[in-house]
Parts: sequence; structure tokens; C-alpha cells
Amino acid sequence: MGEEQQYVNQDMPPKRRRRRRNTELTILIVLSSFIMGFVVGAVIIHNKSSKEIAEVKNELATVIEEQSHVNVTNVYVPERKIREGNISLNSYKAENFRIDEGFMAYFNDDGEKISHLGCDLSYHNSHVDFDELAASGCEFVMLRCGYRGYSEGGIMKDEKFNEYASEAQRVGLKIGVYFFTQALTPEEAEEEAEYTLSLIEDYDISYPVAFDTEYIDDDNARTNKTEMTDELRSQICTAFCEKIRENGYYPMIYASENWFRRYLKVESLHQYDFWAPQYLEENDFLYDFTIWQYTDCGSIPGVRGEVDLDISMVDYASFVPAMREAYLTDGKIETFPTAADIKITTESEDADEDADAPDEAEADDE
Repeated sequence: MGEEQQYVNQDMPPKRRRRRRNTELTILIVLSSFIMGFVVGAVIIHNKSSKEIAEVKNELATVIEEQSHVNVTNVYVPERKIREGNISLNSYKAENFRIDEGFMAYFNDDGEKISHLGCDLSYHNSHVDFDELAASGCEFVMLRCGYRGYSEGGIMKDEKFNEYASEAQRVGLKIGVYFFTQALTPEEAEEEAEYTLSLIEDYDISYPVAFDTEYIDDDNARTNKTEMTDELRSQICTAFCEKIRENGYYPMIYASENWFRRYLKVESLHQYDFWAPQYLEENDFLYDFTIWQYTDCGSIPGVRGEVDLDISMVDYASFVPAMREAYLTDGKIETFPTAADIKITTESEDADEDADAPDEAEADDE
């Protein structure tokens, strides 16, 4: 009994050591399997994520490619009537201007009205009901967005601009703007243009951005106290207009015939449209113009008191927004001979036209 117990006692420790080794091996195998599984799972997840990311990138590329085919690439705008490098003269027929339903209008030889009724507004027109104005037959508004003071020379925003621009946009009126200048240098004119651009960037501008240059009946006005040549005034106009054009908008110059003839080098401004203020029953404005401000004491439903009324000879809304879109999408802008031929083409349409176009040799045969 004692020997057997001794044997047993002596034999037990080796058995316990063997069991511990087996346990440690099992734990090691399980741990290794867990680590291996984790690594394999991570690789699978990573590969799946990479695949999903690649798929998303491919889908995004496809969307961008599809969208690129609907962006404006070609915008055709009316070509100005320029003769031998000089601004052309007024070619409208005086007898085709006549009052229609209480407002001035222009008709073609077939008796069709081809002008567009509008008015220009500033904080001086302090009470405007835009719903009533839109229902009156008014198609567009030219809003004063800002001005430079003629005494101190500070640049200011018209107090009513944001309100009127928002309201006009809400009721669907087409919007153009003008800035009243007192710039003494081209650099100041560019500053005025930059300020104008900052004011209009949040609105849908579908009519021109006009540069209002005119005489101030005040001897203390900064433009009266500074010696300025016709060339300098014209350079100032050009500086403003080119900054506006460079940013995808359509520039215009507002000035009286007398101001054009006596204080500007009109032949150097032939590339810009003119907005003509002339308060006569018959328009005999000397130069080519596209908007006529025909009265400064008009009346129209929606505007309390007297208001400037205009007619536009060009449907600017048919191409100005497309010009802006072309600018934003690196599109191409070209001129076209007549307003009737204005069109907007897309990349996909260009491709279709190329495919449908006859071979030059076949065209010659025809």
C-alpha cells in the first residue's frame, strides 16, 4: 500500500505537466486561428471596401460625363451692326414706334410687336407692388444696384436693391441692373464693376448690366471738379464693361445722345449696346441703341408715382442667361447675324450635327 501510494504520488506530477502542455497548445492553436481569422476578415473587408469605393468612383465619373453633355457649350448672341469700325446710326423706322395699350412699343413691317416693355427702379420708387407690376404687361426691370457718391466718392448699395431684386425674381420679371458712376479713373471703374458683381451674384440676371454715365448738375461733383478728356471717360466706360463681360454678364452703356457726342469717343465704344434716354414722342436718337428709356414721368400699375419706362428692342432673356451658364461651364460664346437666329447648342447636339452633316465632296456635287 505504501509503495503503491508512493508510486502514484511520484507519477502524478508528470501527468499534470502533460495536461498543462496540451492545454497550452490548445490555447495557442485557438489564438492563432482567431488572429488568422481576424487578418483574413480584415483583408476581405478591405478588399470589399476598395471595390465599393471603386464602384462609387465609377458611378460618379459616369454622372459627371453625362452632365457634361447637357452643359451649354455654344451660345449664339446677336451681332451688332458695326459699319467700318464705327458705331452704326439709328436704323429704326420712326413710324413703327407707337403707343400700344398705353405703352410705347415697336412693330415690324408686318405689324408684329417686337419690343419688350420694362421700367427702371431705384429707392426713389419707394412703393412697388411687384405682383401688380408683373400683371401690367411689364416684362423686365432695370434695377439700380449701386452708385458712387458725387461728393465724397464712396460706393454705396441702393437701399431697395435686394428687396426689389428678390421680388422681381419671385414674380418672374426679367432683371437687369445699372450702376451710377462717378469714377475718375479706369481703376475706379473696375472697382465699381467688382462691387456690382458682388451685389448681383445671387440673382438671375437676364438683362444687361449697365454703366450709367451722365452729367451731374452740381459744380462740387467730383467729375466736374476734375479735368477729364473724352478719351479718359471712354476708357472708364470700357474698364467697367470689360470687367462685367469677363464675368459672363452682358455690359451696356447708359448715356444721352448729347453725352455720347460731346463727352465720349463714341467710336471706341462700338462693341457695347446703348441704353438711350430720350423723352420724345418720336425717337431720333442718333446712334444705334437696344433699350429706349422713353419717359421719366411714366405711369404703370404696381409703381406708385412717376416712373421711368423703357422698351427693349432685343429679347435679352433669350440668350443672356445662357451666356452666364456658358461662362460658368467653360462654354463657347459666338455671335450670330440676327436675333432670330439665336440658338443654344449642347455637346450632344454638336455631335448629332456633325453626324448628319453631308460630306464636303457630296455637298459640292449637289
